[in-house]
Amino acid sequence: MELEIAMTYAQALFGAAKDLDRIDEIKDEINGINDIFSKEKSFYELMTNPALPTEKKKKILAAVFDGRVSTEVMSFMYILLDKGRFFYFGKIVSEYKKLKDNYYGVGKGVIYSVMPLSDDQMKKFEKDASDLLHKNVRLRNEIDTNLIGGVKLLVDGKLIDASLRSRLDDLRRRIQEV
Repeated sequence: MELEIAMTYAQALFGAAKDLDRIDEIKDEINGINDIFSKEKSFYELMTNPALPTEKKKKILAAVFDGRVSTEVMSFMYILLDKGRFFYFGKIVSEYKKLKDNYYGVGKGVIYSVMPLSDDQMKKFEKDASDLLHKNVRLRNEIDTNLIGGVKLLVDGKLIDASLRSRLDDLRRRIQEV
């Protein structure tokens, strides 16, 4: 339910941003606002407090953000307040970023390895994954001490397991089948 709500509002905002040809600018604005909410928890709690009247919340938002963000983003935040959906702001921002990446053909993922990968290795894995998935893939490296060797890639929900552990598990299954 939460994800569905976040996706619905993110799609509406993304559609408007696309129509205005302001996808990146609006992403930057909502991302900046989300950063503020992450750092100033009490401000976010105030905006999501059901005891505070919506009109009061709108005045507070206007005092903080009016003139600093676009009228589209201000209007969007007012709609979230009116509909009682401001609680989902962070998830909406997350979904908006996914829509933006998908629109531009960008995939994000994680590459798991036993040791940190060099910049050259990362570039090669990004290029190989990009070629395989037919999109521009950006990876971040995470260490997984459970791997014996090799790597595991997780991009947009797709797992590419080129780890030594995976190969050994496959070999064990084949031996057991014989």
